[in-house]
Amino acid sequence: MRSKFLGIGISLLFFLVLELVVRFTGIHYLEQPEIFFVNLKKNFVESGKGDADIIVLGDSRSMALAGYPKQPDIEFSVYNHSLPAMGPKYYRFFLDKYLKKGNTKPKMVLFAASPKLYATGYGPPLYDPDAKSVKENESISTYLNRRWNEGIEKNFFRTSTPTNIISYSGKQEDANQILWEFFGHRYLHQFTYSELSDQYSGVERLFILSKAAPLLYESYRFHGAIRNALSQTNWKVDKNYKERSLFCESCENIEAGLCKPSTSQLEDNLTIEDQISRHFGKYNISNRLKPELVLFSKDLIRKELDAEISQPKPYMYHKPDFIVLKDLIEYTRSKGIRFGMVYMPWMKERQNSQESKDLLADLKLFFRENPDAELFFFPDSSYPAERFVDNIHYDCRGEKRVNEEFRNYILPKVFRFLHSKEKSN
Repeated sequence: MRSKFLGIGISLLFFLVLELVVRFTGIHYLEQPEIFFVNLKKNFVESGKGDADIIVLGDSRSMALAGYPKQPDIEFSVYNHSLPAMGPKYYRFFLDKYLKKGNTKPKMVLFAASPKLYATGYGPPLYDPDAKSVKENESISTYLNRRWNEGIEKNFFRTSTPTNIISYSGKQEDANQILWEFFGHRYLHQFTYSELSDQYSGVERLFILSKAAPLLYESYRFHGAIRNALSQTNWKVDKNYKERSLFCESCENIEAGLCKPSTSQLEDNLTIEDQISRHFGKYNISNRLKPELVLFSKDLIRKELDAEISQPKPYMYHKPDFIVLKDLIEYTRSKGIRFGMVYMPWMKERQNSQESKDLLADLKLFFRENPDAELFFFPDSSYPAERFVDNIHYDCRGEKRVNEEFRNYILPKVFRFLHSKEKSN
């Protein structure tokens, strides 16, 4: 009996020591790059050291925009806080956290998200992303009542037939589960348990907190890092990794396949940190892809576009829901922060579609109704399809072009807008 309790005690002591080690070391530097990236941004915000005059918010496409310190031709400092796949609810929550953590209140927020994040409302709740049963979050009582009325036979004693199955590598899995496993860490690592509890309500709160509860243990939160730490390869760091980081900002080197992510997880993450630090929040994730995969993806896009042009589908325009923009404008207005939106360039065939034209017309009308906010356009909102690696992300040359135009064309407009508003106050 004594040896049994001794074994339990040793096990508990081991996990206690492991938890303390993980909590008080930079173990996240050995995590997978997606989780490391989110934690790097989270730690920066929680440090309270943010002091940019203008902060950029957006998704994985706008992550390609570089920020800047103040310099002779840059009147206001800019930092890019864009994150991939966070969803439309994220932005207001992030701003609230940014201010509460003691970061300097910015003079302006530049919003640069894709249409699906600003024109389709807040979307269905996290627990029913396909909106098969509900389109909006429910209270617990409403949820229980609905589930009861759906019938004992249908859902309580018989497993419902899956309808959103993806087959890959000989497996069949629910698409929503796959997407949650791939993107869910964005929510769970960016915000604390208590922050998530404050942000959500009803059944959605129960869902997100059930997912977040295991992450209260840092040893679970960074279990990927612990696993990677067991391999000696992941600890190796080339002393010249910063020079290689600079080398891999050349499109020629990327396209030649000379810039694949390091096999060492620590060196890979240090390289990501170096690029984000030097470019004040910017990171173009498509530059990590193998050249052959980029070529394959571009060819696939071209085939999809040609098929859409040759066999167009019947078009029906759905009026946009700009509640995300409305809430952001009202929030920034209440905090004394200026608001602007950057209309990010998209591939020409998509941008010239009737749907995009109709949406743009409604977007311009929305900003005319909110004259204290401003909508900023690039010289040309249509880029060749060859400048994208998929339907969203710029390739290296697309990234170079969008940044040249952002610095030389968009930012001067933004600075003039800020000056005009400061004079009017």
